[in-house]
Amino acid sequence: MTKLNIIFLFFFFTAFSQSTNSERIGAWDVRGGKIIKNQSVSDELAMYYWEEFSRIFPKELTQKYIKRIVLMTDGVDEKTGALVALNSKNDKWQLEIDIRDVNFETKDKRRLHESVYTLVHEFGHLLTLNRTQIRPTNKNEQEEGELYLTLEGEAYKDSYLNRFVTLFWKGALLNRWDVIQRKYCYTEANCVEKLYDLYLNNSSEFLTDYAAESPEEDIVESWTAFVLRPKIKRPKTIAHKKINFFYQFPELVEYRRIIRKNTSMYLH
Repeated sequence: MTKLNIIFLFFFFTAFSQSTNSERIGAWDVRGGKIIKNQSVSDELAMYYWEEFSRIFPKELTQKYIKRIVLMTDGVDEKTGALVALNSKNDKWQLEIDIRDVNFETKDKRRLHESVYTLVHEFGHLLTLNRTQIRPTNKNEQEEGELYLTLEGEAYKDSYLNRFVTLFWKGALLNRWDVIQRKYCYTEANCVEKLYDLYLNNSSEFLTDYAAESPEEDIVESWTAFVLRPKIKRPKTIAHKKINFFYQFPELVEYRRIIRKNTSMYLH
């Protein structure tokens, strides 16, 4: 069974960067965990966003992997952020932030929550796609039963993503997703429409409609809920079980504690 469609994944990992309506404010290299100034009027703004991101999330990942930060905007509530691999080794990443959507100085509680949500989501991609989780490969198709294949490479057997896919993406759901990739993902609009139908027909399995777009987004939406929501003591749906999936990993429970502590000023 063919599973991976590179064109589909291309849409969701690069659409943010290539939006024709976006205004690029600037790009800054990150070295040794610090912003390298460009001598531009936005240097201080870039430093602010990077320092806040670095403060909130575990530095052993942010400083190790994030090598560039890009600030841009395409307006409110469009593309809010992205994480893009800078090489095929998955050890250098670019963090992209829409400054209209991610705003920690606003008094709007909804905007503050969405700002935290965006950054927790993007950190989730770093957590699940870095070089310890995904290895480079020349494969562009995946057969049933093989390790999960992403745009970045092949997931290690014990990676968070491969375990997640093994538990939650199989059978009829995965088969339907496969059909959507093959038949409808020649344009982004067709992809989004059919994947939204997939969500509606399996709403108890997904926490958000965006989670139905791919296993990569599903695990990250579940991670974000794991961080920001209380533990579900009696999970009744697959979507609830996806949140509780992360509690089996002590390191992720600790990450959750750190992130919740560091964002508490914005969420209360």
